[in-house]
Amino acid sequence: MPGTPFRDIDSVIIIPRGYFGSNVAMAPSRSPVSRASLALIISLGLAACSLTPYRYEPLDQFAIADRAVQQESGDLTLRAWVPSVEEAERMFGVPLHQRGIQPVWLEIANHADVRARLIISSIDREYFPPLEVAYLHKKQFSKQGWMDMEAYLHDNAMPRIIPARGRESGFVFTHLTTGTKAFNVDIFHADDRDDYAQFSFFIEVPGFVPDHAEIDFKTLYSSDTVEDLDRDSLRAWISDLPCCTTDRSGVKQGWGIEVFLVSPGRDLLQALLRAGWSETSYERNDAYLDNADYLFGRPPDTVFRKGRDRVIERNELALWMAPVRVDGQPLWVAKLKHPVGRRYEIGERFLTVQLDPDVSEGRNYLLQDFWYAQSLAAYAWSTTGKVVTEDQPERDFRKNEWFADGARLVMWISGPPLDL
Repeated sequence: MPGTPFRDIDSVIIIPRGYFGSNVAMAPSRSPVSRASLALIISLGLAACSLTPYRYEPLDQFAIADRAVQQESGDLTLRAWVPSVEEAERMFGVPLHQRGIQPVWLEIANHADVRARLIISSIDREYFPPLEVAYLHKKQFSKQGWMDMEAYLHDNAMPRIIPARGRESGFVFTHLTTGTKAFNVDIFHADDRDDYAQFSFFIEVPGFVPDHAEIDFKTLYSSDTVEDLDRDSLRAWISDLPCCTTDRSGVKQGWGIEVFLVSPGRDLLQALLRAGWSETSYERNDAYLDNADYLFGRPPDTVFRKGRDRVIERNELALWMAPVRVDGQPLWVAKLKHPVGRRYEIGERFLTVQLDPDVSEGRNYLLQDFWYAQSLAAYAWSTTGKVVTEDQPERDFRKNEWFADGARLVMWISGPPLDL
C-alpha cells in the first residue's frame, strides 16, 4: 500500500390490489398452459439443485501457512490468516460472505508437556459452528452434496484441544467484517488454568483497501510546517483552533470540534479496531466532497464506522491528522456523528439522515469507548470550545442542528491493552 497505515439503491414500488379503484381493468389470469410451463421450470430448477454435488478447491492451493501472521507466548506458538471473500468462496465452495460469515484460519503449536485448550468464543462470541455453516447453504446441493459439505467443514474446523507437544490447525467461522480483521485468541493449559495466554491479531484482509491506506501520512505535511508541542503549548494550540469544521468552500460552518487524540497511527488503528470500529473505503467524488466536513483545508483523512448493519444505528468517526506533534506523537482531531433516524422513510441517499444534535454526548461516548476498550492512557479537558445551548442550537451547512457545552477533550491512546 502506498500510504503509511494509520495504517444504487434498487427501488421497487409495490401497488396493492384495488389501489386504483375497482373500475380499472385487470390483466387476465394466466392460461393453464402458462401455469404448466411455470411449474415445469420450477421442477427443473429443483431437480438441478437436487443433483448438484459439493465442490471446492483444496486448501493446499492457497499457501496458507506462508501467508499467516505468527505470534508466540510462553509455550505456545500461534499463526493466523484470513482469506479474502473470493478466496473463501473458492476454498469452501459456497459464498460465505452472503451469509455474513468470514473464516479465520489458526494453527496452534503447544510446546508444553500438558494439553492446551482454545477458547473459540474469544475470537467471536457468536461464531458459527461448522455444521450450521453447512446447513445455511444446503439448498444449493444435492443431499449427498450437503452431507459432503458437512463432513468437509467439520474436518477443517479448528479443534478446541491441542495435545501436549502437539500442533492443530483449522478454521473458525466468524462474523464478516470489512477491512482489517481484529480478534483475540485466548488459550489456557488444561491442567493449570493460571497458565493463560491471550493473543491479539490485526490482519489485513486481501481485496479491501481502507481509505487511510490511500494517504501517505508521512508526507501529508512538509517537515518545516509541523509544530512540536509539549502539554503546555498544546493547551494554547487547542485554544487557537477554530471552533468548528467548514464546508468545502471553507465559508459555511460545520459542527463543533471537541475531541483530540494523541497517538501513533498504528496504535490508534489497533485501539479503534479493538473497540469495534470498522474501516471504510469511500470514493472521493464531488458528491462526497460537497457533503463532507472540512478541517485543515481538506475532508477527513479517514472515516470509521460502528454499528453499520442499519443506517440509523451507525456511529461515524471522522479523523484528521493535525500539523503538530505532542511529545513526538501525532495529534488527531476527531468528530463523531450519530444518526438517530431517517428524515423520511425514502432513506438517507436522497434526503440524508437526522443526526443527534448533542455534539458533547458524542465526545463523552468516545471517552468511555476508548476506556472500556482498554486503550485510554490519559485524558485532559479544555474549556476552549464553542458553547451552543440546547434552546438556541446552531445549524451546520447541511441544515443539521447542533449544540455543545464548550468542553474539549484530549485523550492519549494506547495500542497495547491497558488495565481498566
